[in-house]
Amino acid sequence: MRFFSGMTALVATMLLVGGASIAPVAAQDYGVPGYTTWQPGWDTHQFDKHHVMLGTVAAFTPYRLTVARRNGIVQTVDLKHGTVIYPTGATPTTGERVALVGYYSNGTFIANRVILHP
Repeated sequence: MRFFSGMTALVATMLLVGGASIAPVAAQDYGVPGYTTWQPGWDTHQFDKHHVMLGTVAAFTPYRLTVARRNGIVQTVDLKHGTVIYPTGATPTTGERVALVGYYSNGTFIANRVILHP
């Protein structure tokens, strides 16, 4: 019984000290840059390889984008509910240059934003 009263005190202390402000994992941004437009360095393949994937659209269906990357890899990326395509209202088309902005999680690229080359 002593264990539970100690745990209760620990939880109460965490809530009072600021533990309640911890965001859920799904809400974290994992350091993803806030890009919403095509960046000049991307044309010369200078980009943050941890958060940006560049390529050409090989195929697009709702919630799925297949990208042919410069290194020859063709990769399919699932788009989640809430992934935004820029410019707003645009639809990726085959052959169009594209940047996916997001993060890797357990070897899978999670796209927060899709930016089409102007």
